[in-house]
Amino acid sequence: MSIKTDPITFEVPSNGGYNYRFNECVEQIAKLIDRYFDTDIEDVTRINDLVDQEIVSSWRRERDNQVEINGGSR
Repeated sequence: MSIKTDPITFEVPSNGGYNYRFNECVEQIAKLIDRYFDTDIEDVTRINDLVDQEIVSSWRRERDNQVEINGGSR
C-alpha cells in the first residue's frame, strides 16, 4: 500500500519579538493539525498553553544544565 503525501513548508520568522514568533508558531501548529485531520481549529488556547509549557520546560532544563556546568555555585 502506498500512502499519498503532500509537501508542506513552514515560514519561520528569523526576526520579530518573542510574542510575534510565539503566535506564529501557535498558528502554524493549528494549521498543521487542520491539514492532517481536516479540521478547522478556531480556538488555539490549548495549543498556546502547550507551546508555552514546552518553552518554559526547555528554559528550565537549560538553566539546570548551566548550573551543573558551573558547579552549582551562585
